[in-house]
Amino acid sequence: MKKTMGIFLAAAMAMSLAGCTKVSVPETTPAPAGTEAPAQEEKEETSEKTGGTGAQIKLIAAHVNSLDSSYQAGFEAMKEKLEEVSGGTMTVEIHPNGELGGNESELVEKMATGTVDMIVTAPNFVATTGVKEADLFSIPFLYTGMDHWTAVVDGEVGQTIADKINQAGVFHSLGYWSCGTREYFGVKPVTTVADFKGVKICVQDSEAVRSVWSALGANPTTLAYNEFYSGLQNNVIDAAENDLGNILLQKFYEAGPYVSLTDHDIATRLYLIGAQKYSSLTDEQKAWVDEAAGYACTQQREFDKALNDEAMEKIKENGGIVNEVNKDELIAACADARSAAAEKIGAADLYNKVNDAAR
Repeated sequence: MKKTMGIFLAAAMAMSLAGCTKVSVPETTPAPAGTEAPAQEEKEETSEKTGGTGAQIKLIAAHVNSLDSSYQAGFEAMKEKLEEVSGGTMTVEIHPNGELGGNESELVEKMATGTVDMIVTAPNFVATTGVKEADLFSIPFLYTGMDHWTAVVDGEVGQTIADKINQAGVFHSLGYWSCGTREYFGVKPVTTVADFKGVKICVQDSEAVRSVWSALGANPTTLAYNEFYSGLQNNVIDAAENDLGNILLQKFYEAGPYVSLTDHDIATRLYLIGAQKYSSLTDEQKAWVDEAAGYACTQQREFDKALNDEAMEKIKENGGIVNEVNKDELIAACADARSAAAEKIGAADLYNKVNDAAR
């Protein structure tokens, strides 16, 4: 399995650099000698019922990212493992690039109506469906590092939020994916809390997010994503934040060459299947889905880390100036703001458990 993901990773890197599009070509198997091939009409009917793989159940998966993204890698891993453990009786049909919905809020709506079976989405979109505690994962500077993040999402806090999602009856949680680690980039370097004073930084449009950046002395604002580059060039903003992959692909390091490794948001994404679809499965089928989802979570995270590691080196190669920061100082400076944000969404106890997991 790891060999397969390694091949996929190498191919994805090549596509990212060459701008190629991956095209899937179905394999055909000739009929055994002495038998007649089924009529075209019969073949089409069989293919429609089985999803073209012999599978009796086909799960429709959708995401908004490209074919060379970690989202695609995660769903490819899910498909591979599900077909393996189910003996080919279950499969996954993957729709990338926003084919079934151009943004995650639209996919959440389609999941709720049963149009799509599986998605991956940011916590704030799930929070709007009634599980407001999910937005705990949107609060900046929650984690001391990747090991802390893993302990939180795979531990009691992650399980508690997953249980709340399941109890709400719209979605069923399959686990947590990573989506890069968001970093600062701007026209001046920052390495300490004092450096943030007065910095006009573009952040996500969230009260909780803005309150944390304000606590660091920054001046948080919002700007359309496609205006980041020009905003930095024209001094509309001093800085912004995003994961290393997008800082590289969008060439933000050209307009804001100072990249500081704040690691302020190890971006958590919720991996979900529709509750109605999951309930329709037999216990054996649910077990297959759960096993395949666990495998997909592991593979997606490994792929995501590899993408971000490569992005950092390429940013440096292209002239970006990468700085380490005193993350412990940053985390301490906005502790009260983070606590207040957690209190506001009714997740104070969970927030305390996040802090406990760092010890």
